[in-house]
Amino acid sequence: MAKPKFDYDSDDFYDEILALAIQGMTDAEIADALSERFGETLLPATFCSMKNGGYKGWTEEENKRRGERMSKVLARGRRKTLAVVRGAYLKAALGGKVIKSKTTVRRKLRVDGQYTDDEEIQTSVTESEMPYNVQALATFLYHHDPEWRKVERRLDTDASDIPADAKKGVDIDRWIRKEVESE
Repeated sequence: MAKPKFDYDSDDFYDEILALAIQGMTDAEIADALSERFGETLLPATFCSMKNGGYKGWTEEENKRRGERMSKVLARGRRKTLAVVRGAYLKAALGGKVIKSKTTVRRKLRVDGQYTDDEEIQTSVTESEMPYNVQALATFLYHHDPEWRKVERRLDTDASDIPADAKKGVDIDRWIRKEVESE
């Protein structure tokens, strides 16, 4: 029997899969990265069959055990990535991030008819705070607050009642007549 390309039961193998999943890689990208890391070919289709517990080179018991472990490791890594992205999104939505910038003005000076190397004339440091992002806040609320979602859906339904022509836009007269008739 040939020696396996990887040690499929080693913690190093699964730690590498976890690290790659945390980086946001797809299964195919992980297979490629594992090939590079361990110096052995691992086709994306093979990695996928291993993850799903259907690799022909393993026994039924190995497929069950290793497939479950791979799937759990991938899911855990992707949850970590999702948490980081969600946190960054929420921070951007809430605003308040302080951005510092430094500006330095340099010029050549003329002394006794000769130009000097660049001389620092002025340095200024500024700080600005990012404002909150209303659209990002609304999106976050839509996905995480059931009450907000109900209001947004009702607004979407109400907006679809506005008489409009795709080429000309909203017909204001028809809209006003419709509103008057409904009262």
